[in-house]
Amino acid sequence: MSKSQSSSWAMVLIISLFFMWGAANNLNDILIKQFQKAFTLNDFNASLVQSAFYTGYFCASLPAALFVRSYGYKSAVILGLSFFSLGATLFYPASLNGGWYPGFLGSLYLIAIGLAFLETSANVWVVVLGNLEREGSGTQALNIAQSFNPLGSIAGVILGRIFILTNELTSEQLAKMTPVEQAAAHAQEAAQAGMPYLILAVVVAALAVMIAVSHFPTAQISDSQEQLTFPMFQSSMSRLWGNGAFKAGVLALFFYVGGQVSVWSFVIRFTEKAMPGVSDQRAADLLVVGLVLFVVGRFAASALLSYINENNLLALFSGLACVSCVTTATVGGVASVAALCMISFFMSMVFPTIFGVAISKVGREDQPIAGSLLIMSIIGGAVIPPVMGAVSDATSIALSYLVPACCFLVVTGFAVGVSVEDQSEGPERKHII
Repeated sequence: MSKSQSSSWAMVLIISLFFMWGAANNLNDILIKQFQKAFTLNDFNASLVQSAFYTGYFCASLPAALFVRSYGYKSAVILGLSFFSLGATLFYPASLNGGWYPGFLGSLYLIAIGLAFLETSANVWVVVLGNLEREGSGTQALNIAQSFNPLGSIAGVILGRIFILTNELTSEQLAKMTPVEQAAAHAQEAAQAGMPYLILAVVVAALAVMIAVSHFPTAQISDSQEQLTFPMFQSSMSRLWGNGAFKAGVLALFFYVGGQVSVWSFVIRFTEKAMPGVSDQRAADLLVVGLVLFVVGRFAASALLSYINENNLLALFSGLACVSCVTTATVGGVASVAALCMISFFMSMVFPTIFGVAISKVGREDQPIAGSLLIMSIIGGAVIPPVMGAVSDATSIALSYLVPACCFLVVTGFAVGVSVEDQSEGPERKHII
């Protein structure tokens, strides 16, 4: 294999990671509905799927960054894929004998640890490999790689719709069954999740082996190979703690991720309530529609950034996401489902824009630690969905969409505040989504 072919093959392998973690993230939205049926869970308990998942992200993000610095990108990716495959493998025993919900949650925690290692290393590795191939092409390579993430999300939902949401039983059918028949039906629901994840585990393990045996161009972690010492870490944390704009960005990202995860977690549940008679699989189609709109929104926002300042566009999109949530919560029927789909469009540019704005507020020497803290802020995905679930159990699934509305309102406040601050300081700086 020539040097050019080797480099291209390396890039294909790394870009495939973006697809894989997109699929894993949005399979959770299918699992929430499936576990509600299998274990007769209320909305609060079902939302623990996201809590287990995003707690894994939170716990592993900073260790992953330190591991990358010490052992390099390739080792971090292989370790991440190993955790991913292990967690997916454990889905199978958790699905047997009627299913074990805590076992599923533990498996998701391990998968998320693996994904934290992948995300921490793969984003930077793609840029480095792109620049090695042709100086200045790293950003273009990252944009290409990032486009595979929502494609993976869509694929994950479609596969979950086909292979997991297959045992359609109405509440009337269940009511006519004997207790033994009901238990067997619930056991079948739990078993549906086992085999798809076992197949996923094999695919992920194969990808880890291919990366382990493949040659990659030499990629330095940074221009300076100086090791991160504890005093350096303390000094960086002290500066970041005193940086009000950065702290506001961390808070905004916490609430945004919590809002986004909440919105997608209950799409199927909401659709079935808003449009009685709709099956689980048809409701899952609406989740796919939302993800497609998310991709369209990303491209639309990228075009608009040529004409509109990033802070103003962030305020506009997050504000409209808030309005869409309120509409979803209040109007009812098909109109509420349409508003629910539009939330995804307006969420599309929020995460990378908050990240870019927040990271621009710190010095270069603090950016590695700042980036890890921003990734850790996605713990909002573990905290906010249970709040939404509790509100749903206490009121209705429709009114619970006021919870993500409040989250997007916080983001809008951050965008407006940063915009005012930038105007007082001087010329605005542009960032690419």
